[in-house]
Amino acid sequence: MGPKQKCEWAWNVFVTAAFEYDTPKIVHIQNKKVGVLYRLFQLGIVGFMIGYSIIYSKGYQNTQTVIGAVTTKLKGVQYYNATGGVPFLQNCAAINGPLVFDPADYVVPPEQPNSFFVMTNMWVTCSQTYGTCVEQDPSLASKCSGPADCTPQSTIKGNGPTTGVCNNQTHTCDVYAWCPTEYEITKITYMGPKINAENFTVLIKNTLEFPNLDPDFFKKNYISNGDLANCTNSLSGNNYCPIFKLADIVNMISQAPKNFSNLATKGAVVVLTIRWDCDLDMSLDHCNPRYSARRLDTTPLDTANSSGGFNFRFAKYWYDSNGVQYRTLVKAYGILFIVELVGQGGKFSFTAMIVKLGSTIALLGIAAVLSDMVVLYILQKRHLYYRQKYQMVNDEDDGGGDGGNILHNSEEKHQVVNDDRGGGGNLLNNDEEGPLLNK
Repeated sequence: MGPKQKCEWAWNVFVTAAFEYDTPKIVHIQNKKVGVLYRLFQLGIVGFMIGYSIIYSKGYQNTQTVIGAVTTKLKGVQYYNATGGVPFLQNCAAINGPLVFDPADYVVPPEQPNSFFVMTNMWVTCSQTYGTCVEQDPSLASKCSGPADCTPQSTIKGNGPTTGVCNNQTHTCDVYAWCPTEYEITKITYMGPKINAENFTVLIKNTLEFPNLDPDFFKKNYISNGDLANCTNSLSGNNYCPIFKLADIVNMISQAPKNFSNLATKGAVVVLTIRWDCDLDMSLDHCNPRYSARRLDTTPLDTANSSGGFNFRFAKYWYDSNGVQYRTLVKAYGILFIVELVGQGGKFSFTAMIVKLGSTIALLGIAAVLSDMVVLYILQKRHLYYRQKYQMVNDEDDGGGDGGNILHNSEEKHQVVNDDRGGGGNLLNNDEEGPLLNK
């Protein structure tokens, strides 16, 4: 084949593929097995769409994610017996007597959006002033034998950059920092929480609405005329008493460990979820909050050496009579409670109902596709069905007279194949060619 013939062949192939048209052909197969299978496919699709998608999943409703606000308020006072000293204080004046921690002391910061932090353990470094000093913590100090080992440079690990001076007594580099630097004795810190907050209570008020579904809908997790001062939600099923003991919130956590003392010693991050799933087609009595909790700082797959817990540092600044600035540095351990508002509302929508019904009708086409797969590729007489379903019509011939027969295989677009007759013979229902169209 020469180059010209190859080009003509390629052009003909392209034209044939680009400018041909497929039209469906209707073939009625009178086979009870195939008919039953086809109806079962249809029944399964209709049952799934109506039973599950429309009725069970309420596909006839428009939905909206819950919109709401959360406010919190804590109560509780802790007495600490400081007789004999306070071991978690560094460089502080001696305290020999009782200490009292109230919400102004242990709620840091006082207000956070949709969350609150309760300080339960601490290490306090008092009377720090800016200057030069050695690192108190040996694990952070830079060892040196002379000034050459203490080149001034920034640092990430320590409390400040080195000054270029090697301290002859400690053989460590001096640093620019708030002095004296913090030196936490974890043996003391990890002995247990200093503030036993498990019986402290928190009032969690929550309001919600679904403005896109019902602009007049409004609900909250407490009863306006109820006596909040005398109720505590101890997981007894009273979902409209929004006052919780902190220990009860921790007990909601599904994964272990959830012992309050363990969480309070090293700190933790706990998510309290308030879920509202409301059907606005029903009465408000069916729209109720559900509470659950989980930890974020660790998972059940974490090992004992995983860095679980939660802590941060904050400082309180002050000046002495000479105008020198000082600060008290507090490393605060505690539980960060994050209040999460989730859920959705639903309300009947005629449009949503029509869309679901339209989807059901459209998906019925899958039944025909599945039945075709069985008929054309699985049944014993699949080759016969294949010949009856697919045919080629060539309308490009240059025949004369009446134009000849342009059907490549048969002349029918609509025919019946009867596969329920006994014996062999022709399976076409009408005559040997099977024409059903009135010519």
